[in-house]
Amino acid sequence: IAFLSNPITYALLVWCLFLESTGICSGAWFLAKIDKKIRGFQRDEVYIGSAEERQAKDMGDEDDAAGAGHMAKLPGFADVELPASLQKLMKNDPSVVEYIRSISKQME
Repeated sequence: IAFLSNPITYALLVWCLFLESTGICSGAWFLAKIDKKIRGFQRDEVYIGSAEERQAKDMGDEDDAAGAGHMAKLPGFADVELPASLQKLMKNDPSVVEYIRSISKQME
């Protein structure tokens, strides 16, 4: 913990803990504001453009990406239909149906 012996680091730590205890804001926000001033960070729109600009330029922000509110494909399931020969075999032989069910249970 040698970095705490630095008076500047210690002063920032005390100030951040004070802010946290008051509930005004998190100490991380205070440090981020200082970092923003030092490095000259700007809002995301400056770097990547607004949503409207990106849509006008067709930047590839499709709505079909997985994320919150989007259904994700479950592992072990395929989007393809079974081959016609396998479907016919399953209709004629119930042991094939049981075998396929046992495999799907093992994947769960």
